[in-house]
Amino acid sequence: MKKSYKVYGMMCTACVSHVEHAVSALSFVSSVGVSLLTSSMTVEFEGDESDILTAVKKAGYRAVPMEEGTTVTLEASEKSSLLPLILSLVLSALLMYVEMGHMWLPYPSFLSHTKNPILYLCVLFALAAPIVILNRRYFIGGTRSLLSGAPNMDTLIALGSGSALLYGTGILIAFLFFDPPAILAAGAPFCSGGMILALVTLGKTLEGRAKDKTADAIRALSALTPDTARILVGEEEQTIKTSALTHAHILILKAGDRIPCDGRILEGHLAVDESALTGESLPIEKAVGTAVSAGCTVSDGYAKVTPTQLGEQTSLSKTIRMVSEAATTKAPIAKMADRIGAIFVPCVMALALITLAVWLSVSKNLGEALHHAISVLVISCPCALGLATPTAIMCAMGRGAQMGILIKSAEALEEVGRTTHVVFDKTGTLTEGRMQVLGYTTAEGADKDLLFSVAHGMEAESAHPLAVAITGYTKDTSPIPIDKISTLAGKGLFAKSGKSSYAAGNLGLMEDCEIETGEIEDFVNEYEVRGAAIIYIAEADGLLGAFAIADTPREDAKVTVAALSSMGISVSMLTGDAKAPAAATAEELGITDYRASLTPQDKGEAVGKMAKSHTVCMVGDGINDCLPLVQASVGIAIGSGSDVAIESADVVIRGEQSTDVVRLLRLGRFTLRKIRQNLFWALIYNCICIPIAAGVLVPIGISLSPMMASAAMALSSLTVVTNALTIKLFDRRKQK
Repeated sequence: MKKSYKVYGMMCTACVSHVEHAVSALSFVSSVGVSLLTSSMTVEFEGDESDILTAVKKAGYRAVPMEEGTTVTLEASEKSSLLPLILSLVLSALLMYVEMGHMWLPYPSFLSHTKNPILYLCVLFALAAPIVILNRRYFIGGTRSLLSGAPNMDTLIALGSGSALLYGTGILIAFLFFDPPAILAAGAPFCSGGMILALVTLGKTLEGRAKDKTADAIRALSALTPDTARILVGEEEQTIKTSALTHAHILILKAGDRIPCDGRILEGHLAVDESALTGESLPIEKAVGTAVSAGCTVSDGYAKVTPTQLGEQTSLSKTIRMVSEAATTKAPIAKMADRIGAIFVPCVMALALITLAVWLSVSKNLGEALHHAISVLVISCPCALGLATPTAIMCAMGRGAQMGILIKSAEALEEVGRTTHVVFDKTGTLTEGRMQVLGYTTAEGADKDLLFSVAHGMEAESAHPLAVAITGYTKDTSPIPIDKISTLAGKGLFAKSGKSSYAAGNLGLMEDCEIETGEIEDFVNEYEVRGAAIIYIAEADGLLGAFAIADTPREDAKVTVAALSSMGISVSMLTGDAKAPAAATAEELGITDYRASLTPQDKGEAVGKMAKSHTVCMVGDGINDCLPLVQASVGIAIGSGSDVAIESADVVIRGEQSTDVVRLLRLGRFTLRKIRQNLFWALIYNCICIPIAAGVLVPIGISLSPMMASAAMALSSLTVVTNALTIKLFDRRKQK
């Protein structure tokens, strides 16, 4: 069983590690994935769900099961959360004025810590107390995590702010019951304790707003399904809720309509804008019998449509679910951050205690020692480390979905970014996937109209791909009437029309019929070099002519191969086709590494062998591509391909353009670069700031106050999230 849960109380990557460790320790759990970005958890298990909920609770958090089919994504920030932030900032500003305003602003003498230390301290306490109440969640969560043996970011904030506030309260008590020197009042760090909470809350609010934007693409996809649908009842049109649609309804679609479900056109014609799902900006023409997809917009036309997939089964819903689930998975590069996060908070707490002890022994001043210890606690930021990877992953998943590229896991996305080799199947991937007539010739003295008429009449009786190509090519010609037709397996067709006899087939059939073909030898040689099949057409008196037929490369395939080569990526082609057509296609596209006449097993072995030493993407669309798709580092299925190939792949390209493979690889590289940047800045921030906060540079006059530390901590998380958001701009200019 696989189930998703919403997890409450997680603040940093340490929280993620604690939850994962608690749940994975259960014997009946086979796998668990926790996302800090979406505050969610996905568990595969065979046992009692209540034990999972209990394990999460013991770890200091709360898990709530999500309903089946619920999209796992970010929730929009609540506007009401701004009120405690605003009040905290206002009270903190007043705290700063009372504690330090005498240095640069007009200041009432009765508040002076030298003249009225008790009043001075009481005012500071009165301003700080509401800030603590407004931001009590840090103290509640931090204490709970500490008592459960799983300290997190809340714990650091609670210890840092709480230590400052308790020290200040201690000074206030001393003045109320004892008679210390007035100068002691100036050392009460109420302002630091309050500002820490206010600035951390400001950082979290800004971070939340930025994190919201990472899920915009998924939310935009979710909004594509209209609330209502127009159906035909008798001779009248009625509007009903989309949720009420059934397979028995006849859907009416007009220009401007958003399609509410997957369906098939029964009557009429449409031009459909599928850009929301495939990234293709031009409308696609849809005739009778053609499928239409939920979420697309009707640009023009009118049609009656029968629903084929409804609700959670539509291609749009499956896309949203696939992208959302992928966003909760973890890339291998994120495991380093998880390992660091698991030990980060305890190490910071230990470092703060060491800092306190060292400064007490050096300065003999408790206030100064607390100043540095609190700065160490506050400036340490595992949040940035925890957000470095998931924010970039979700942005990339969403951007890919907007381009019609569905990436099934974070691991696949990382592998895409590391790709060094791309292997293409030929038929239907690099080529059109259907036979086309490249050219024709007539024998000496033969008539073109007769050649076309005979070819059309005979080949229309066959469903062979070569016959279909000839029939389509000669469709404007009146076919000869066929009285009788027979097939010679592997060679061609015989036909009787009135008193005349005709033959259509390969060279072997012509030799059996003793038909001389030497006169068109130049034509045959020209096209056989290009991998074309030659179909001869003859009558009893001799040869009428021949057609050259082949599966031609897609228009964009050559551009794709050239672009991949310019990126330093090696391109190979594996195909089950014969050597001649494979060689012709490879030469035309500029592919030097290719193998032909391969079985699916041969393809799988070749890709698997290559994947042992390289990061390999396999691109295919057919059932025979399933094995190599699985064997590759990343399997990429063209969306128009078979369902089996799509299920076997790690990435699905909904459109038919092979250039989308290039866009995918560029997106992967761009995302991997952003993840590395985020991890670098998160780690370098802590490596530089923690020693400064501990007071290492005090001898040269450089130090960090707790207030500056809390501001720096908030800024680090915001920087990481903002950097990840630049992925949303990937390839935008090219899309316009």
